[in-house]
Amino acid sequence: MTSTFRKCAIASALIGAFGAGSASAAVRLSDSFDGNWFDPAAPGRGISFDYIQDTSGNFGTLFGATFTFDNAGQPTWLVFVPQITEFGYSAENFDILKVTGGSFAGASATTNTVVGKGSITVNSCTSMSLSVDMNADTGLADFTWPLTPVNGIGQGDCAFQREFTACPSFATPAPAFGDRACAITGNFENQNITLSNEITWVVEGKIGIGGDNVNPSTLSIEPGTLLVSSGDTFDHIAVSRGSKIFAEGTAKAPIVLTSPGELPGFGDPQPRDVGGIVLAGNAPATCVPNCVAEWDPTLRYGGTNASDNSGVLRYVQVRYAGFIFAPNRELNSFTMNAVGSGTVLDHLQSFKGADDAIEFFGGTANVRYFVDICGGDDSIDWDEGYSGKIQFALLNQFGCAGEDHGFELANDPNNFDASPRANGTIANVTAIGGGAASASSRDGFNLKEGTGGHFWNIVATQFKRSCVSVQDAATEVASGPVASLSGLLTMNNTVINCANSFRDSGVTAGYTQAWFTSQAGNVAADPQLTGFLPAAGSPVFGKVFAPTDDWFVPTNYAGAFAGPNANDDWTAGWTHNIGNITP
Repeated sequence: MTSTFRKCAIASALIGAFGAGSASAAVRLSDSFDGNWFDPAAPGRGISFDYIQDTSGNFGTLFGATFTFDNAGQPTWLVFVPQITEFGYSAENFDILKVTGGSFAGASATTNTVVGKGSITVNSCTSMSLSVDMNADTGLADFTWPLTPVNGIGQGDCAFQREFTACPSFATPAPAFGDRACAITGNFENQNITLSNEITWVVEGKIGIGGDNVNPSTLSIEPGTLLVSSGDTFDHIAVSRGSKIFAEGTAKAPIVLTSPGELPGFGDPQPRDVGGIVLAGNAPATCVPNCVAEWDPTLRYGGTNASDNSGVLRYVQVRYAGFIFAPNRELNSFTMNAVGSGTVLDHLQSFKGADDAIEFFGGTANVRYFVDICGGDDSIDWDEGYSGKIQFALLNQFGCAGEDHGFELANDPNNFDASPRANGTIANVTAIGGGAASASSRDGFNLKEGTGGHFWNIVATQFKRSCVSVQDAATEVASGPVASLSGLLTMNNTVINCANSFRDSGVTAGYTQAWFTSQAGNVAADPQLTGFLPAAGSPVFGKVFAPTDDWFVPTNYAGAFAGPNANDDWTAGWTHNIGNITP
């Protein structure tokens, strides 16, 4: 057996012939399952596996091949290629094919003959079960093999190390969501609980972690864990002040919170199928000491600890989120309520959310590597005095329903001059609106309600109303006259390309354009994007960002990506379906 068939002509020729997978669970296939597997009770017999992911991320093909001898003693390749959905772990009644012909020396036709049927179940990184029912005329025996990797431990980057046995004491079986599903609900105080990745976790209502700066708790979520809504759009995770979450996925095994519609047999997922993830911290906000979540009067936030630590969100996707309690009272994919800079937030994706991809209500939280795809409102939203840092983000709205601004940035909706004034810093973002034909794509930047902020090396393109809008007299006053800007609101090395570059709203006529053009490195020009990567010769190159704050990474380009090559794309591998979106 060979270790992989990814480049093999046989594998490529067979991708169209498949059997569908059906069962659903958190065990998700990736190339971490590639390699040689065998039945320990039958040494010398085994299968070479190669998992080939579809570009949509919705399914993949598990290519398997074994070498044997037919009843005439002739060497024979048997292969199978079941398609398994993203959240599936088994396939049934797929064809076993005998492959003849072909040549390693060059292109040559192969013949594929169905010689049996098979079924396969993946239990963990070290356990699969393969059953084969061979046609009688082949002379080959049926078999069922319990398979394990040849090295006994599998690949070191494979996240799913345990087989499902039962739900833990704090959860209940949820068979409607699969035979490896457990439901969790309620508030957890003075507890440290772990959501492990051999279980599909069904989120019922609000999963509260800790009390309000009392009875602290910790929620840990393993890499590759799947969480789905029970079917109520309010289903969400909320971490209270003083408690922590440690949701630490990996590039090959991101953590996913999504709609049950993504499970096999559950229908089509839609925005608002799940609430989202909420963190509440003790960092400063303009509403302190009276900060209360828009949708939940029991969830308080805010304080005086700028370095407050709410834990870690790393390699986490939230899909189809956005609970709307009332107008302007919503849950977002990621909601950060006065979250402090001690919190780690990196490699986060919002996919087809109904409200904002990420919203900051005050706080000092820092985010690196953020992706919003097909959002239903603003991609990045801040207010209530947010003063954190953001670097490397892709915001691609695709003309999806309800999309709004790339950045909607405000100080405080009730007091435009409230303190602490919003003063976040954002660098290296590529923001792509829905284009002129979209229903509601508005501004790339909507700077309003007295906000401050510092923007470096941004690309904003294809927003319908404008690329940059300065709104409200308080914002202009805080920013200062164009000839003597105060330094509270700045933008440098930014490339914009919209049908309408600038929009004034409640400010001096022409202020937005004058403010933009008076600062170094800003230009209205086509960024020459291919998809979201800049083409060679793009005007984004050569724009130097040399930060004095060592949290930021120095760059010499505007936008989120260093160049046109595949290795410049930091979204590859850990994100979901970032291209070819149907609005």
